[in-house]
Amino acid sequence: MELVISEFETKVEEINEYFSFIETTTHLRLSTNHERIQVSITVQNVLKANMFLLLYNLVESSFKNALEKICIQISSDELRYKDVTPEIKKLWIEKEYKNFENLAIPKHTQKSEVIMKKIDDIANDIIKIEFYRNSQKTKNDNISGNVDAREIKKINEKYGAKLDTEPDIDTNSLLTVKSKRNNLAHGDETFSECGRDYTFEKLEKIKDESIIYMRFILSHIQDFIHNQKYKFQEEN
Repeated sequence: MELVISEFETKVEEINEYFSFIETTTHLRLSTNHERIQVSITVQNVLKANMFLLLYNLVESSFKNALEKICIQISSDELRYKDVTPEIKKLWIEKEYKNFENLAIPKHTQKSEVIMKKIDDIANDIIKIEFYRNSQKTKNDNISGNVDAREIKKINEKYGAKLDTEPDIDTNSLLTVKSKRNNLAHGDETFSECGRDYTFEKLEKIKDESIIYMRFILSHIQDFIHNQKYKFQEEN
C-alpha cells in the first residue's frame, strides 16, 4: 500500500500545480510577436473542465490500486476458506464458482454427489482472489467510470472493510467529479460548458474535498491490510 499511497500523493501534487496554473491564467497575458494576448474566457473554462478529468483519474485509479492490493495480500497469505471473513468467502465464491444450478451432472451421477464434491473443493482450496482475470484483465468489480463516495463505501463493505467513520466533508464533491467526468467523456457537455459553471473557489473546494476523502480511504484500506482484517476472528 505504501506504493499506492506514494503514487496518489504524486498525482495530488500534479493536480495542485495544475490548479495553481489555471487560476493564474485568469490574469495572465501572453506575449507573442510583441502583442499582449489575454487568455480567453473559453480557454479558461476548458482548462477548468480538465480538472474533473484529473480528479476522477485520481479517485478511480487510487481506489482500484488499493483493491488490488487487498486481493494480492489475501492471495499471498495462502489462507483456506475457513480462515477468512464471511465477506471474503462470499467474494471468492462469486469469482471462482458458478451457481450450483449450472453444474454439469455426469451421466449416472446424482446431483447431490457433484455438489458435495464441489463443497469439499471449496473447503480445501487456497483462497486466491485476482483483481484482474486472465490476459483480458476483465474487471471483477464494475467500477470503471462509476466511482463516487457511495460506490466506494459499497465496495469496501463487499470486501469486509466497512467504513465506521467518514471525513467531515461534503462527499457530493466526488459525485460531481464522477458526473462531470462522464459527461465530458461521453460528449454530453463541451469542456467550455462544463468549466463555465464553476468558479475557481468552487472548483478548489471540490478538489480539496476529493483529495481529503481519498486520502482517508487509502489510509483505511492500509489499516485493513496491515491488521489482516480479512481473516476470520473467532468471538471470545
